[in-house]
Amino acid sequence: MTDRGKILVLGAGGVLGRLIVALLREDHPGLEVIAASRHDPGDLPVAHRLLDLAEPDTFPEALTGIDVLIHAAGPFHHDPAPLVRACLARGVHYVDIAEDAHFIARVEAAARAWRGARSTVMPGCSTVPGLVAVLSQVFGRLPALSSVAVFLNLGSRNPVSAGLLSGLLAPLGRPLQGGGRCFRRLVRRRHRDAVTRCYGAYPIPFPDGLPLGGRAVPVSFFTGFDRCYLNAGLKCASFVLPALGEGPPARLVRLLLPVARLCRRFGGEEGHLVVEARGGGGELLAEVEVIARKEGLRLPAAPAVWAAARLVRSGADGAAGLLPLQSLVDARAAVQWIRDHGYEVHDR
Repeated sequence: MTDRGKILVLGAGGVLGRLIVALLREDHPGLEVIAASRHDPGDLPVAHRLLDLAEPDTFPEALTGIDVLIHAAGPFHHDPAPLVRACLARGVHYVDIAEDAHFIARVEAAARAWRGARSTVMPGCSTVPGLVAVLSQVFGRLPALSSVAVFLNLGSRNPVSAGLLSGLLAPLGRPLQGGGRCFRRLVRRRHRDAVTRCYGAYPIPFPDGLPLGGRAVPVSFFTGFDRCYLNAGLKCASFVLPALGEGPPARLVRLLLPVARLCRRFGGEEGHLVVEARGGGGELLAEVEVIARKEGLRLPAAPAVWAAARLVRSGADGAAGLLPLQSLVDARAAVQWIRDHGYEVHDR
């Protein structure tokens, strides 16, 4: 089936926004991709429309004739309700790549409050929670399943932006839902390719658990980088940042951004994503591991592309309102896409 439709990518000039644009054009050449932001980046191979999140008056014209909006303009610290309502009022499907639990909750609240929706709202279409929610569906029939653990290790050579850095730093040192504080303790894990990586506990946007097999399963999340000094720096920051307010000050992010970009010169590209199914005693029942030797940031960009393409093609089969990514994309299709694009997938 040939794709036909218009996709508006908000934040298309950012690191992940550019990858989303590239993947849409690569995988779905029949779709018309349009960039949206406050300023035209000028170097994207697509048309541009003005959309300023601080100016809701810019929403109607930007959304005219659009089938799906992909919101990739992080950091996700603003109120998403006006944009969600603008999409629902015009029958435009809304997709975002947010990983912040509070932002996702506000998107969901705005969607639930809207009456007579003609379009779909799908927040969190990124690695976490989107890709994790899709891949974990293979565990739904395990009778002894008690919990899920997720490990995400990032290659430190990947591009970094102020938005990505701010989003990474914001939760450090904050209380976690399951106890403890974000990144206060480091753990080590050995991977399928025999490398060992460090991780710190991090918040995950599944406040009520991961929906599997008709029930909500508790989930824990650990993330880190491929260089130990970066993880040690995040651990130290977890003791300092909570004293500075709700999030990292913009001035601090600007000061740290050159340091983060310098660290890229000494980092690696390889990244890992592991989703584990565990029994009541913590024993490993099954796992799925994705290894990205290079271009790992294409993976967090992929779920939004999957969602947009399916919504254009089928309109979610008539569904409207709030919808999870795993209702449109199953684990087998996701694994096939990942392999087709040059990444390794191991399961047991």
